[in-house]
Amino acid sequence: MSRRPRPAALCVRAALIGVLAVAGCGTAPGSSTDSVARARAAGAPGALYPDFPMRLFEAHAEVCSRPGETVVRPSPTEIRCEALLPPEATGGLILEFDGTVEDLPRLVMAFVVEAQENGEFLVFADNYLRVPQRGGGVRQLRFPDAELDANLRELFRRSGGKPL
Repeated sequence: MSRRPRPAALCVRAALIGVLAVAGCGTAPGSSTDSVARARAAGAPGALYPDFPMRLFEAHAEVCSRPGETVVRPSPTEIRCEALLPPEATGGLILEFDGTVEDLPRLVMAFVVEAQENGEFLVFADNYLRVPQRGGGVRQLRFPDAELDANLRELFRRSGGKPL
């Protein structure tokens, strides 16, 4: 007998896909180098750009303007759109992953850049759910999605990058 996903997990996945589809284009403590390492380890889609992808960053900030969305720029090489989730998904994440109501879970859509020795810029799109923990710290939840990855590769291509 196969194990069916729990309702909270289904709600979280639906919210993640729905918000990413609407937003189109991203929290964890640490440097942008840490962010690049996390994105690489998670298998995040990436691309090489001949110049710093300023237009990609500007467009990401512009799109992140709906109620409940916040642009975060922890460094010049990282931009995140942090979005509140629907109440059902928020409650499910808090219950399922020992979250807290003082700092609600958020969908994070991030672009992180790393300068290369040859003068190009390596860009990763890192998307995850951030669930602040009741006991402190933050848990990041990633759900691989082939369709989202394909959309991000197309975004990279259209914005002048060479998808990896």
